[in-house]
Amino acid sequence: MYLGADPESDPCNRSKPFLRFVTPGDVRDLKNRIDPYVLALDASVRDCKALPADTAKAWGDFSKAWRAFYAEEDSWLHTAAQMDQAESYECDVRRWQTLLAQQKCAPDAPPLSFTNEGGSGAGSFGGTIKVVAIAAAVVAAALAIREVAK
Repeated sequence: MYLGADPESDPCNRSKPFLRFVTPGDVRDLKNRIDPYVLALDASVRDCKALPADTAKAWGDFSKAWRAFYAEEDSWLHTAAQMDQAESYECDVRRWQTLLAQQKCAPDAPPLSFTNEGGSGAGSFGGTIKVVAIAAAVVAAALAIREVAK
């Protein structure tokens, strides 16, 4: 989504855990954390006269796609996919901030920082609770299957 992205040096180019538990609330929290930066970049692009027209159009397309994604209802049916997409937008917003700073548009804007180096915002304690909850659910399911099989 970003012009000139270098996948080798990209801090967002990292593997995700095979199994993770996210809730619609986690997705909404991440969307709400990213949105003010998108709004600020909208203003920066609108006010930057030195920005090439094709870059401004690319940002407009990105911003429009973000607005549609942000407005989507958060659902349990596709929470993991929404979280992946939100984390992708988080990375893209950081790249756009870098690009616009290079173009001398909003060079002093605070950069979007990742939470927990993964974008999910859970923190180490919240992440531990989720792992324990998943493990407990797996053990409970195994015990229930064993009881039914007897």
